[in-house]
Amino acid sequence: MRLSRSILPVGLVALTLTSCGPSKVSQCNAFADVINQAQVFKDEFETEIDSFTQQAQGADSLGDIQTAASQYIDAVEKVVVSIDGMVTSLNDLKLADEELSTYRDGYADIIAGSAQELNVAGEAMQLVADAKSETDLSNVLAEFQGKADTAFTNLQTLSEDEATLVNDINTYCGAEVPAEEGAAPAEEGAAGGAETPAAPTDE
Repeated sequence: MRLSRSILPVGLVALTLTSCGPSKVSQCNAFADVINQAQVFKDEFETEIDSFTQQAQGADSLGDIQTAASQYIDAVEKVVVSIDGMVTSLNDLKLADEELSTYRDGYADIIAGSAQELNVAGEAMQLVADAKSETDLSNVLAEFQGKADTAFTNLQTLSEDEATLVNDINTYCGAEVPAEEGAAPAEEGAAGGAETPAAPTDE
């Protein structure tokens, strides 16, 4: 089984603004504040997925597999609700700076796309949860794997898009990002996502 956690942001990057006006600083701050809210529900989601993985690996009966599948579905539903809320917050964010507004729209599209793909992964897992017998489970495994693989591949692409966009935002907001803190590539089974912009300082 290949399953992805999400493309949710993994952490903060310390930013230092060198030369921009206070209006740009405040807008970068507002943008970063919304994005960085994802850290809490991202951590919760990854904890639940780690627990699911352990249960799935130790499953020795159909009931165990269904219990693990239900846990995965619940985790996906919770994080999708959180992502939807974040998309709403981004769309409600008033940014007079046209470049930042464009970045905001692009970021909202990416995380909305991640929610859609996580829903596909959840639908795939529902096939497993609904199996009434081991024969039913065997009959849906191919469909499950196809949906899960497609969602995983699309999440990897979104993760790469996010990494590029966040780097662009950091650059535009005057971030000085240490090389060792750059976004790591997504790993199979746990697409990690990009580093998120932190609130810049007006120094």
